[in-house]
This record gives sequence, structure tokens and C-alpha cells, in this order.
Amino acid sequence: MAFAPVWPPKAAAWYWPDAAPRAASASARSVPLKQTPTRVKLGFEPGKRLHLPAEFRAVRQSGRRIADAYFSLSVVSNGESHPRLGLAISTRSAGSSVARNRLKRITRESFRLNQYALPPVDVTVAARDAAGRATAADLRQSLDKHWKVISQRW
Repeated sequence: MAFAPVWPPKAAAWYWPDAAPRAASASARSVPLKQTPTRVKLGFEPGKRLHLPAEFRAVRQSGRRIADAYFSLSVVSNGESHPRLGLAISTRSAGSSVARNRLKRITRESFRLNQYALPPVDVTVAARDAAGRATAADLRQSLDKHWKVISQRW
């Protein structure tokens, strides 16, 4: 008894690249690849975060404070090769979990985009009461000013 393929060959090629017909011997591999500019990875890996309560406490106690109407930042230089971020967005300052997560998301995204302009420092960001009512554009503008101050002072 012989078995027939369940899928037609085109569908099989979509699911299994090995099932696709092979290119001719003069494929793109024989052509030298163009040099592409190196891209900077703008991730926010766990190594770029503050995790332990002792880390937060050390930054809050010995760090320099920068503040405006929306955020209060504590900054202290670290012995690493990259900046690290810690978020302290309280229920009192933002209210609902939706508002807190919105503030955290905006702050993380702003840090992620500006991390290579920052020196190796530990930063804790605490939201103030006005941040919960502010627009996203105002929050981003405020954070951008803070990142600029940090990059100039440290």
C-alpha cells in the first residue's frame, strides 16, 4: 500500500522550506553580500533593569534627584557598561492598573530608545500625581529632558 502526500506540493513548501524546489546552481550565494551597516539592538533585556529591593534602595538613598511635574528620578553611577532602569509607579500616583501600566510602558519605551545616549548609571523613575493625567506626548517630552540632563551631568 502506497501513501500519497496529504498536501499539494505548493502547500508543503509553505510549511516545510526543505520541500520547496531548489534554486539553480548560480544562486544568490555565489554573489558577494553587500556590507550592511551594523544595527544597534534597542532591546530592554533583564540585565538593563533593577530587580532587587536593595538595588532600588541604594539608588534612592545615594543617588542625585532630578524632578519635574511628572517624574522624580534618582540617578547614581554604576560599575557596569550600560545604564539600568528601575520603575516605581505607585497606585497613589497613577490610580488604576491601566494608568500605572501606561506610565510604565511609556517610560520603558523612552528608556529603550535613549539607552545608548546614557552613561552607565542606575536610574529609578517614580511617577508623580500629575503623570496619571498627562498626555503621552507630555510624558515623553518630560522623559527626554531627563535623559538629556543625565547624559550631560554624568
